[in-house]
Order: sequence, then C-alpha cells, then structure tokens
Amino acid sequence: MDVKTRTRARLLDAAERLFAERGVAAVSLREIGAAAGQRNNSAVQYHFGTRDALVRALYEDRLAPLNRRRLALLAALPEDRRTDLAGLVDVYLRPLAEAMRDGSHDGHYARFIHRFTLEGEVLTPPLEADFAGGMRAVTALIADALAAAEPHTPPAVHSARLRLMQLLVTGTLADSERRLADGTELPLPFDDLLTELGHAAVGVLRPHGATRHG
Repeated sequence: MDVKTRTRARLLDAAERLFAERGVAAVSLREIGAAAGQRNNSAVQYHFGTRDALVRALYEDRLAPLNRRRLALLAALPEDRRTDLAGLVDVYLRPLAEAMRDGSHDGHYARFIHRFTLEGEVLTPPLEADFAGGMRAVTALIADALAAAEPHTPPAVHSARLRLMQLLVTGTLADSERRLADGTELPLPFDDLLTELGHAAVGVLRPHGATRHG
C-alpha cells in the first residue's frame, strides 16, 4: 500500500470515528486531518475535496462488501420467502451485523451508520448500485410486503415503520459494536442476538401481525 493510499485510509478511519461520536455536521475537516495524524490542514480537501465527497467515499469504502453479501443473501432467498418479512429483515440486517462482529474492534462503522440514520442524512446523488443496490432491493421488497399485507394502511405509516425498523437495527448494532470495542460481552450470543433483533424488527414493521419463524 503506497503512502497516498495509507493516508486516505487513515482519513476515512478518523472520519468514521468522529462522525460516529459527534455527527457529520459537528466535525470539521481540519479535525479529521489532525485525528489522522496529518500536519497539513488541507489533507482532507486534497484527498476528497469536500465533506460530502468524504462521506460518500466512506460509504463506498465500507458498503461495497456489505452490498455483495446482501445481494448474495437476496439471491439465495427462496421465491416464496420474498414476501416474508422475517426473511427480508434478515437480509437487511445480517451483512451489517456480520461486519460489526468480524471487523476491527476499533471500528466505528455501525455507530456511524446509526448516527447518519438518526440525523436523517441523505446522499445526493444517491450511491450507485455497486454500493447500495442490495439495500435498495431489499428495502423495496419490504415495502411491497407491507403494502400487500396491509393494503388499507396509509403508505406514510409503512414508511414510518420502516424508519423505526432501521433505527432499531442500526441502534442495536451500534450498541453491540461499542460493547465489543470496550471489551464487554454482548447481551446474547451473536446468533441469538440476530434472531431476537430480527423478531423485534418484524414486530415494528407489522405490530398487529408479527409471527416468529424457526
């Protein structure tokens, strides 16, 4: 890895940590450079240009493997489970959960994702399919499943439930990531935690008709 690539990676790691701790808007580009050990106050601008470009680069760097995993899970989902909320929720949450479990214990990606979701940030233009195609596909299938199960429920209600589900998933995984970083045990073994989180997420999406599977 050459010097430029290493510096870029350090800047992304520093941005991920600071954004996770304080939010995107509250962190200056100079602070990110300093946290990455850069003496040049314009290091972030040199490597990324703008704050928005830095956030996009951070997403693209972290999301590419998650997107591949999510697409693989979706492709493996039997056709008769593509309207099943439990199966779709698992496809939604499992890639981020596995990345949280298997990544570096000083990583902050789940906490960054939760902060970004909590603050309602939107990337413009949207990420390309190589980075977010799997997320868009499974989210659309979840929305379709809700509409089919509850045709008389207003779409705004389904949208609100979907956001609540996203906050539940990212918040739980952010907390789990923090526990692992602190050397604290997860409240449940990883597979059990995923199972319970999936049940809870389905309950948020369809509170009057949630059922357990498996």
